[in-house]
Amino acid sequence: MGFWTALFSPTPTAKPKPRVRRAADDTAVVKVRTSSSGIDYRLERARRKSIGLIITTDGLLIRAPSWTPLYEIDAAISERQTWIATALQRQLARRAQLAEHRHGGHVLFRGNKLKMELRPGLFESLDLSETHCVVTTGDPDAAGAFASSALDHEFKRIAKRELPVLAHQMATEAGLPLKSVSISSARTMWGSCTSDGRVRLNFRLIQLAPNLMRHVVAHELAHLVEFNHSKQFWSIVERLDPDTKAHKRAIKGYSVLLEL
Repeated sequence: MGFWTALFSPTPTAKPKPRVRRAADDTAVVKVRTSSSGIDYRLERARRKSIGLIITTDGLLIRAPSWTPLYEIDAAISERQTWIATALQRQLARRAQLAEHRHGGHVLFRGNKLKMELRPGLFESLDLSETHCVVTTGDPDAAGAFASSALDHEFKRIAKRELPVLAHQMATEAGLPLKSVSISSARTMWGSCTSDGRVRLNFRLIQLAPNLMRHVVAHELAHLVEFNHSKQFWSIVERLDPDTKAHKRAIKGYSVLLEL
């Protein structure tokens, strides 16, 4: 039994249903509407007490209680329409900085911004390394869409090969009770953890610099013994990632990757 297991894990008397830290966005019902001020938005009814305005690369997302009438949502949008317009432009600019899938554009891989080269050819293919990204396609008009699809497929393949190995290695070194690791495609979270020792890691972690990727893995592994964000939790994260504070700040600038 590892040190952290012995210190924080109580001896179970029964087998409770595992709790899961994850976003519910994959199953939420989202409706697209247009406000009286002419702003398109997606409406998601959620378990909350107030109206939330969230800027994504797909536009404005409104999360509101089921009992909130549409005229109140419309008023909230009108009241903040200047802020919404500015925030949408800023979000699109951040996305363009991290991913521009066209000839001469760029893609982020292992923290490196690689120039994307599109070449004509009889067969579609992707040549990706830490120094270059070459996309070959026979349909120039569909090159951008193919590049995005091919890159995601390759990122997932690499993630399935590397992320579980990294997580198990870090967990073993720290004596944390990790049971399994799976790969996620969630659009709001870098990772999630269940109380029975199962961790999910977003495949887009492969696009981050190795130190930021390890920070996210450390964060989820710490939840194996601390299902909260207490001082004890952060002490475990810092044990796995001594530069936690800097990495925690830095990774906020890459959240737009999750929405690609």
